Amino acid sequence: MLVVSGMADVDALYDKVERLGHFAPSVDAWTAQVYRGSTFGDFFEAMSNSTDKPVLLTEYGVDAYHDVCGSNSADPCYNTDGDSSGSHEDQQAQAAFALNLTREIDQHASAQDGCEGAARGATRCATIGGFLMSWVDEYWKGAKSQAECVPTYDAPKFSPATCTEKAHVTCGNWNASVHDLCGYQLDAAPDHYVNEEWFGITAPTMCAYSGSSPSQTNADGTRGSSLNSLRPRQIFWEMRQLWAGAGVDHALFAPCASCKALVEDACAAMGGLLRDGTKPPCSGRGRCATDWRECGPGGANYTATPCCMCDFGWAGPGCGELDARVFVVIGAVATLAALVLLRTLAAAARAVGVAQARALAEPLLS
Repeated sequence: MLVVSGMADVDALYDKVERLGHFAPSVDAWTAQVYRGSTFGDFFEAMSNSTDKPVLLTEYGVDAYHDVCGSNSADPCYNTDGDSSGSHEDQQAQAAFALNLTREIDQHASAQDGCEGAARGATRCATIGGFLMSWVDEYWKGAKSQAECVPTYDAPKFSPATCTEKAHVTCGNWNASVHDLCGYQLDAAPDHYVNEEWFGITAPTMCAYSGSSPSQTNADGTRGSSLNSLRPRQIFWEMRQLWAGAGVDHALFAPCASCKALVEDACAAMGGLLRDGTKPPCSGRGRCATDWRECGPGGANYTATPCCMCDFGWAGPGCGELDARVFVVIGAVATLAALVLLRTLAAAARAVGVAQARALAEPLLS
């Protein structure tokens, strides 16, 4: 079992390891979260000079957003994603920084020949690897951002005077359905700003919602999306090329890249079917709906969106059952038919009775 520490590249890390490391003899490797921009600088040299144990980078990388908040004079910052401020998703900078950092890790990796039994000062063998931050954007990270306004811009008592330095006025933002720009200023970042919710090497898109719109909360406090599509950023393909020698292959994400396909598959699955042409979504007897207002609010333990809006006469999660109204209509028609038949038989019986009575009466009258 690998025993590691839990530290970050702050607060005199090297000094702590050098002076206090002997109190943790069972530690196999020191760990650190390291964010220094496009290079680790002297990190590996300093760590190797402080200990004979390797370091594991539990976090490294850069966010995928270019935020003008990092370099403009505004304080606090009012810009938002998609406005005309010049802020935008910057896949190229993220990929370039991450690629350079990953190559530096490879250059100092203990898996190289000649690193067996490496001692203190062996900078070339200083690390056992690292974890690139992160697999997917984390929308919840804005809830507790380092730079924030208390209260936020949407509150009646908002005041710039209550914001910390270089805070976005919407942060901290507890709405995990919003891709906000919450973070903090950092000169080492490509744009001098760290946007906590934008570190993913893949980017999610919310396809369908359950219970509420992205900006609202249900009465029971729940909120969320039932389906997310996933889009790879440039950094994904750069890492794939570096680690696997493979190029761009969009087919890898085809099953989860299209909201339309995901919603249709979800609708089809509700009826136990497959979206394969011969077994279309909603059994071919309805349409997929992605609006929670059509599908209903769901509940605390299940999501109602997406759903099948069935054609008249059909019902059930996959439109595979006859609607109860059809049975009512069939029953009503059958009942009406029975009544008509009975009335016809009764009329016929009366007609027969009259004819027989006349036949019996004729001899008497003659």
